[in-house]
Amino acid sequence: MGDVNQIKYIKQFIPLVSGPVLEVGSKDYGNTSTLRTYYSNNEYIGVDMEAGKNVDQVIDFTQGIGDLSEKYFEFCICCSVLEHVEKPWVMAENLTRLIKPKGYVYMSVPWVWRYHAYPDDYFRFSWRGIISLFPEFDWQKICYSTLVPGEFIEVNDKCNDSDNKMALVTDTPMGLRKYLPYMMVNMLGIKK
Repeated sequence: MGDVNQIKYIKQFIPLVSGPVLEVGSKDYGNTSTLRTYYSNNEYIGVDMEAGKNVDQVIDFTQGIGDLSEKYFEFCICCSVLEHVEKPWVMAENLTRLIKPKGYVYMSVPWVWRYHAYPDDYFRFSWRGIISLFPEFDWQKICYSTLVPGEFIEVNDKCNDSDNKMALVTDTPMGLRKYLPYMMVNMLGIKK
C-alpha cells in the first residue's frame, strides 16, 4: 500500500468482503501502510517479489501464481505495483486467474508521476489501459486522485479530460508551460 488516498478509496468505495483478500506488492518499505487490520476478519495474504515485513508469500506474477489457488480470492488489492512490472499483461492474466467470479480488484496506478525505480519503473497507465489489461472485469468508480487527501476526480467517457482541467499553466523564461499534478488512476473491477 502506498498513499493516503488509496486507503481512503478502499474505505469509501469498496464494499466490505467476507472472503479471502490478496494484497499484491505488500512489502513494507518503511513508508507504506497496510490494510491487514482493516480486513482483520478475512484471510489476508500479502505477496511481493521479495521477502520482508507484511509478505506472506514471495511470488513473481509474471512467472505464474505460485501455490495460490485459482478463483480463490474475493478481493485483490494492487496499488502502485503495475508500473514496476516489466510485463504487466502477463501479471494481469495471472491476477485474473486468482479472483473468483463476482470478486473485486482495486487497481491504483500512476498516470502522472516521476520515475521511481523499486526495483525498476516501466509504465504509466491510463484508465483505458487498465480496462485493456483486464478484459474479464467490469469497471466502476474510475477516478484520479492527487496528493491532496480525499481528492478524487471522476473519469469516464463523458468526462475524459478531467486531468487536463486540473493543469496549471505558468509563464517561464521559455514561454508558457503546462503542468499536471501528480495523479493516480483508481478503479474498482468486478469479475464477470
